[in-house]
Amino acid sequence: ELSTQPEDRFSEIATFYRDLLLSDNFVNLLKDFLRSMAKDHLEMKRSGKDPKELEEKHTSERNVLGKLVNYSQLLLKETQALGATLETAQLEIIRSICNVAMDPEHKTEEETAEALTDAVRDMKPLLDESFVAYLKYAISEEEARLARAGLVDDPEHNRWLFVLQIVQEGVYAELGIGVQRYIDHIEYVLRMETKKERRELLSKFIDVMPSMDVRPFIKVVDNIAASLGQGRKGEFDTAVLGGMANKIMQLRRDVHELLPPERIKVMSKDADEWAARQRQKLMEQRGVSQQRLEAARETQSYDPDSRSRGEVEKFTY
Repeated sequence: ELSTQPEDRFSEIATFYRDLLLSDNFVNLLKDFLRSMAKDHLEMKRSGKDPKELEEKHTSERNVLGKLVNYSQLLLKETQALGATLETAQLEIIRSICNVAMDPEHKTEEETAEALTDAVRDMKPLLDESFVAYLKYAISEEEARLARAGLVDDPEHNRWLFVLQIVQEGVYAELGIGVQRYIDHIEYVLRMETKKERRELLSKFIDVMPSMDVRPFIKVVDNIAASLGQGRKGEFDTAVLGGMANKIMQLRRDVHELLPPERIKVMSKDADEWAARQRQKLMEQRGVSQQRLEAARETQSYDPDSRSRGEVEKFTY
């Protein structure tokens, strides 16, 4: 496609293939295409035909491939930079939770547990899918790193893993409370006898829904509908699901009709703005912490052996 288009359209067209260019498949496809070019060239030589036309075609294709490789490298650098920024933001959320746990004002375990519960609840808009996914990824990577070194059970090296697991447990507990509340609302809706009654009750729930609950509620409904599998296409076992499948599919349809993207944006505005302010605040706190650490190093009051080096770096870089 690119070889037949003007050069000034390269970026426009290549943009549609970003996922492919960043995938492992790109390198394999590139190798396959180069091998195919070599095979065509060899067959042309054996046939005794003039290879000029084929060579011109291959030259044009190699130029396009070279541009695609350069473009994919640029995309990779941008993705790595974005990933580093996102990881920093997620680590700051973890740091803020840990700061509450380490606050000396909490004299008992009960006070600490209560403070942690309140802190996690207050940060709920920040505990989105990206943060949950990062926790899973970070735990998996840390477990793999410790396993390779044979240090999974070494208390001197597995503290960061324990921190991540404790944070994950607390976050899941708080998110679970919210999910259960959404499920309770959904159950009330599904109990209604007619489609009209179900839609009207759903509409009333949505009208008074807190800003921070809008997107999570939609996600829960989508997940429930997705769990039907082929039932979404009408291929479900009615003996097992009875009439519930139709009600669930109606629920999903009604949710998306009552909450189009424009309304989601409006209703979620307060939560989105709060989350943005909190992320900015966390990044500012990170900057202050880095300055203090640098000052301590310069005055030689920082002892790099006083704590696990890995833990300090994870919280300050």
